[in-house]
Amino acid sequence: MKKSFFISCGLAFILLSLGYFTNDPQFYGSIALGIAVIAFLIGGLTSGAFISGRQLQVNFHTESKEDRSRRTKVSLIAGTFALPIFFVGILLYLYF
Repeated sequence: MKKSFFISCGLAFILLSLGYFTNDPQFYGSIALGIAVIAFLIGGLTSGAFISGRQLQVNFHTESKEDRSRRTKVSLIAGTFALPIFFVGILLYLYF
């Protein structure tokens, strides 16, 4: 999880630098927000945030403990990857 956060911070820094030093920060802001939305969607899909409670209960009882921990790990990694990029995208849209 730390590795994905630091990779995300590096990518966010690159996008922020490109947006700051070029004359088109909104373009790089939209790229950052697009990456963040995709990562949030992956995290939401793997965590089961978009399904009903009954379906989540059925999935909980039919999957093994290892599958559940892997699914939770993927959703946390995707969420931590998306956060810095999302904040950089908002920053590029609002302040530059």
